[in-house]
Amino acid sequence: MRSLIPLLCLFLITSVSLAAKKPTTTTTAKSFQSGVVLTFDDRYVDQWVQQIPLFKKYDAHVTFFVDHFYTLKPAQIAGLKKLQDAGHAIGSHSVNHIKAVDYVRTKGMKAYLQNEIDPSVKRLTEAGFKPTAFAYPNSSRSEEIDAALLKTFRHLRGGTGLQPGQRMRDLKTIFTPVDQIDGRGCLIGTGIDYAGTEKRPDYLTEIKDAMDHAKQRGEIVVFYAHNISDKGPGHHLQPRALEEILAHAQQIELPTLTYDDLP
Repeated sequence: MRSLIPLLCLFLITSVSLAAKKPTTTTTAKSFQSGVVLTFDDRYVDQWVQQIPLFKKYDAHVTFFVDHFYTLKPAQIAGLKKLQDAGHAIGSHSVNHIKAVDYVRTKGMKAYLQNEIDPSVKRLTEAGFKPTAFAYPNSSRSEEIDAALLKTFRHLRGGTGLQPGQRMRDLKTIFTPVDQIDGRGCLIGTGIDYAGTEKRPDYLTEIKDAMDHAKQRGEIVVFYAHNISDKGPGHHLQPRALEEILAHAQQIELPTLTYDDLP
């Protein structure tokens, strides 16, 4: 009996030690009940980095889809690393921002993968990023291309727009029930550049309403923009509009999720 006591003590000590080493559970897709997925495209790295404090203020995390990675300067790559270190995700937006459907139609799927997808993933990975998601340039996609890309990426992002007089909450494709995310390879988003400006004066109201809709129904809603700037260059979302969106998400307790957060 005495000989069993040391063995019992050793077993208890080992069990406690292993339990202490077990990694803690973080907030993942399995624990959220709804969310908003904000994404930004192209390579406006300098402007994106300037918004790190704003994202931190609202505990918000977003996804940046990068194209033309081979043209980035060392300082811009360092900027992407700052974004990644701040909890944001870095995804692929192809090599040269070419419309996928046109390219595949004229040159074939194999050429598209070899010239626009594989080099993008390779360069991002070698630079220290692990792209789990891909955003179609100009939302040009097909089911055939989806199937090919989902062999490389966990999720894709397509896009759709509002018709005159249409409510954003009625764009059914931009919403995905949380329990269906894992089985839906391509998630559809809608553009929110120029929200709250003269070009799209009602968009902030529409965006907030769509976020409320996602919260109420247990869904995620996907949005995309490009630059984050008051005047550009290029398509852009003004910082004040971004803050209004992030503040509303925080107010209604709607998590801001990256593509890496999704199952």
